[in-house]
Amino acid sequence: MVFMKHTGMAGVVALILAGNMGLAQAAPYSIIGSFENPGFSDPSSLHSLFNNDQGSDVILPAVAEFGWGIDFDSGRSSRFQFDGASGDAGLPTDSSLLINLGSFSYSNLPTVLVGDTVTVDLDLTVDVPDFGQTSFNYGLEVTNTSNTSSVPDSMRVVNTPDSFVFNVEGFDYELAMLGFSADGASNFATVFDLAEGGELKMGIYAQLDRVSAVPVPSAVWLFGSALIGLVGVARRTRK
Repeated sequence: MVFMKHTGMAGVVALILAGNMGLAQAAPYSIIGSFENPGFSDPSSLHSLFNNDQGSDVILPAVAEFGWGIDFDSGRSSRFQFDGASGDAGLPTDSSLLINLGSFSYSNLPTVLVGDTVTVDLDLTVDVPDFGQTSFNYGLEVTNTSNTSSVPDSMRVVNTPDSFVFNVEGFDYELAMLGFSADGASNFATVFDLAEGGELKMGIYAQLDRVSAVPVPSAVWLFGSALIGLVGVARRTRK
């Protein structure tokens, strides 16, 4: 199953990112986020969840959102939101290609009716029209502190997708998930503290590198063998 998953992902990534090396035509793509498998230290915790990234439902905001607890003053919950990126790009040659998978926000309100710990998965689906889809998964955990405490709440990334290597036209490429950054990919972290009433905006990034040497075309090897043969003939002729 893992091999099949990686093979499918390689095909999708190749179609999305190929272009600047003439390996394949660039294809439009979108990253669709969804929150799945919410969990709570208190099973009676109040929560809400909707997945409308890319806006298939015109009534809801065009994001994926997971909320927990309730702030009676505002009537809102603490929440995560994800808005997936879309576009196209080209395969890298000598330098790394930084890919912004989408924007992520964490809002922390002085909520009640929620336990000390909240967990949820963020699934990121790469969608290439007329080709297919494949997914990455992040596991997230929130630690809620007392609303009157000076200690901030925190979000922790507890599961990060593995990087993998795939091949396109004889070149090996590695796609590495860099993770969450609050400063435009200058720094990455797995723990983010946030005081009551605060909001933190982040991006989720990946990096693509070509990791194999440029393959030598078979015609070059044949040409080299021919030259060696001609040198040998010339030496024998001179003798």
